Amino acid sequence: MRTLENKKGRGYWIFLLIWSVLLTVVMAAALTWFYSFLKDYQKVYDETRPLLYQYEVMEIFTAHDAAQIMELAEPVELGAFESRENFTVYLNDYLVGKDMDFGTKAGEHIEERPVYVVTADETPFAIVRLKKKAETASYGLPLWEIGSIELLPMTTEEYELIAPSTVTVTVNGITVTEDALEESGIRGTAEEYLEAYTHIPSYNQYDLGKFYGEPEIYGTNEAGEPVEIIYDEKEHCYKADFGGNELLKEEVEDYVIQMMTDYAMYVSNDLAYNSLDKYFPSKSPLLAGIKQVQRQWYDAHRKPEVKNQEITEFIVYSDDAFSAQVYLEQHIYIDFSKKTEIVVTDMHVYFVKIDGEWKVAGIAFG
Repeated sequence: MRTLENKKGRGYWIFLLIWSVLLTVVMAAALTWFYSFLKDYQKVYDETRPLLYQYEVMEIFTAHDAAQIMELAEPVELGAFESRENFTVYLNDYLVGKDMDFGTKAGEHIEERPVYVVTADETPFAIVRLKKKAETASYGLPLWEIGSIELLPMTTEEYELIAPSTVTVTVNGITVTEDALEESGIRGTAEEYLEAYTHIPSYNQYDLGKFYGEPEIYGTNEAGEPVEIIYDEKEHCYKADFGGNELLKEEVEDYVIQMMTDYAMYVSNDLAYNSLDKYFPSKSPLLAGIKQVQRQWYDAHRKPEVKNQEITEFIVYSDDAFSAQVYLEQHIYIDFSKKTEIVVTDMHVYFVKIDGEWKVAGIAFG
């Protein structure tokens, strides 16, 4: 009986040992699997964090590639005279050398809806919103993609343009039309001298809108020649002139210089009283005023030698009106001092065509 009991007791302990070993093996296998699961889950979890994907998105910005940013970003509101291509060039210049970084957007970023603010030299530049993809990673963890990229407003300048109504102006390659017209019929300086004899075109004022970069502005007049366009920083306004006409300038150059030479000689009391009459319209109040000026103030001198005559500016307003800035020097030998004095004449003269002949309509004195 005792032997049987001993056998039964030994069998129990053997069974318990085997059971324990099996249980240990199973538990070890389970723990090993669970640890492997946790390790893989953690790996997948870390790899699917939106922050990690945002680092990938940042490669677009750190590359400073404006064209690629523009492809992915929401459309930027541009003015009528600033194209997408112009803005891309501006953006490239803006990003050069800037340190790009990012952080979460306060008050909007949550794990389920990530929102990041991209900065350029610590200045907010863009907002990146991520969204979950339709497909998921292992364990149903989300995968991310760009939901939207919004470029934040950058500094803009608003410009206006004042140009003659006969001048065609392009801004960034786009022709300025009446759609941008703010005001018409603006008088110019030339009208003060010419309006008694002829009508000349007035100026128009245009609203060019806002620009991210400095616009490229060109103008041509009715003769097809380029006109000068300057920028008035105080008024934030571009101003165009009428431009010239080389063919007309060649045609009248000798006449204009001779007229101013005779005028200078008249003032120095070296021409007769009526010597300027041929250059002015009949009953010209300007000519009458010139004749009233006393000429005897010059010291006794020999006949002046006129040198270095040239037209330094030539502006055409219409087929019947132009003006010219004329420079010349009178080298005058003074008998009393036995010295040669140089008297400079540098004046702007306005001409009008009357009965097919060019006459002096006005002179800008001083």
